[in-house]
Amino acid sequence: MTTYVCPPSTPGTAASLVRFVIDGLNATLDAYLSEALSLQRFVWELAARIDTLAELDAPARTVTRLRWLQRAVDILNSELARAGRELTGDEENCLTVTLVGLRTVLATLTPDSPLDPAGAARPAVPTPPAITDGGRRAVGLKVVA
Repeated sequence: MTTYVCPPSTPGTAASLVRFVIDGLNATLDAYLSEALSLQRFVWELAARIDTLAELDAPARTVTRLRWLQRAVDILNSELARAGRELTGDEENCLTVTLVGLRTVLATLTPDSPLDPAGAARPAVPTPPAITDGGRRAVGLKVVA
């Protein structure tokens, strides 16, 4: 029998795994919107991927927001299953707002987020040019000796 051992997670691999899960969440949203997933399957995949993201030490505040939005979709799905009916216009609007919310939260987990410890994907912060005035450095309108 072969036993597989995962290598220890380093900050670089953790960021890559988080990116992988975020890409999966976006793909899940795309699949639901293209009607490739049922609402029930969409709810299940959201929950599973958000649980995985939480295990990867994603920011707790972000995971909480994702769980809250996923729960809203889950409640809607449960209500539709219990009543045995389709979405109404108002429910469709609420679902659309929730999906936009999911996309918005996922967009906060970009390569520029604190999950990228090396900062490799971050643009360099430009340093303001130093303006000298006879051996003194001028900063803005003030002259600093």
